[in-house]
Amino acid sequence: EVANRAVKHLDALAKVRSDTPDRRQKLEEFCASFAERAFRRPLNDAQRQAYVATHFADTANEDEASLKRSTLMTLKSPYFLYVNLPGENEQRDSFTIASRLSFALWDSIPDEPLRRAAGRNQLQSREQILSQARRMAADPRAKAKLRRFFEHWLQLNDTEHLAKDAETFAGFDEQLTADLRTSLELFISDFLESDAADYRQLLLAEDWYVNERLAKYYHIDVPADAVRNGAFTKSKSGEAKRAGVVTHPYILASLSYHNSTSPIHRGVFASRRLLGRPLNPPPNAILFEDAKFDPHLTMREKVTELTKATSCQSCHSIINPLGFSLENFDAVGRYRTTEKDKPIDPVSDFQTAGGQTLRLTSGRDLAEYAAGSEAAQRAFIEQLFHHTVKQPAAAFGENTLSDLHRSFVDSQYNVRQLLIEIAVISADR
Repeated sequence: EVANRAVKHLDALAKVRSDTPDRRQKLEEFCASFAERAFRRPLNDAQRQAYVATHFADTANEDEASLKRSTLMTLKSPYFLYVNLPGENEQRDSFTIASRLSFALWDSIPDEPLRRAAGRNQLQSREQILSQARRMAADPRAKAKLRRFFEHWLQLNDTEHLAKDAETFAGFDEQLTADLRTSLELFISDFLESDAADYRQLLLAEDWYVNERLAKYYHIDVPADAVRNGAFTKSKSGEAKRAGVVTHPYILASLSYHNSTSPIHRGVFASRRLLGRPLNPPPNAILFEDAKFDPHLTMREKVTELTKATSCQSCHSIINPLGFSLENFDAVGRYRTTEKDKPIDPVSDFQTAGGQTLRLTSGRDLAEYAAGSEAAQRAFIEQLFHHTVKQPAAAFGENTLSDLHRSFVDSQYNVRQLLIEIAVISADR
């Protein structure tokens, strides 16, 4: 399709007319420029011959056929398809650095300013690379990449349908779930646009975005003009129990069953995503069958019974306390104080990875622990690094993660600044 489009618009792309005397030469020059952009560096003699000159040498070929063959060869070349080929890493020239930087921040090829800097060999010092990275981080493409990271980190792409039992949760329909998704996306966008972009506020912010429908369903008082005509406004929860993405209703609903909460799903999410604490696969997979329990039991009582075996506790001693801390929020993320006419019990003792015992009494406690935990912060950095560079931080040196955490703390946990530092490291080492 790309080759056909190039043929269709070849005169405009190559800036020639059909009657231009040196038209074929101009088309050949365009193909060379096209290949250089695709390969992200000037062509060497062998590349120019194989990808461009060969296809224009045979004058029996029409101009369109020569251009199409050259374009097709370029787009199928490993020099285009792979960011780093064997032998290229050792060069560490400005073109390699420019390519690493652009793919880290944009998932795309260098733009014109970055190509010019590479051509002038102005990407050799950390200061030069950092200057380009800061410029590029302000581009919408870098913000889009961060949004994609948050979609992955929060598992948003796995939760397109949040259907709930219509009788138990009347009113929780497709319109409401779409509003919840919009609410979360607005929260993330607001965070990304903030100069501070403080990681801790992702977990601790007490306010979230609501429109008239969400305000009514979640019992939040907002000024009528603030939500007129479907508008969203930032508001604190009436009980002031919210804590950023940790207790956002969209996240909580996605980690619940259709008619009840799921402390196990919520606990696994908190362990792996928020705390970066790995869990072993269960030795015995046990299906949760709600119908087999006494209907008067709370969800906490059911999960406690289901996972009481010693073989389960190696993981559920971690999972259960995290999940139980969120039990004040029902399967659609509404705050509650009772279940089955019994008071909700969100209190548990959680053993940290460092061996300390932490008393969790609410989702807020969980969020505050994740925000302040060095282990959780390092896990967040590792996940963002892997998303950005497609390699683990350790591949760039044993001190890379420690260096990034130090700069993360120094920047007051600025996530946008962290992205810049990750891109610079990936380009400079």
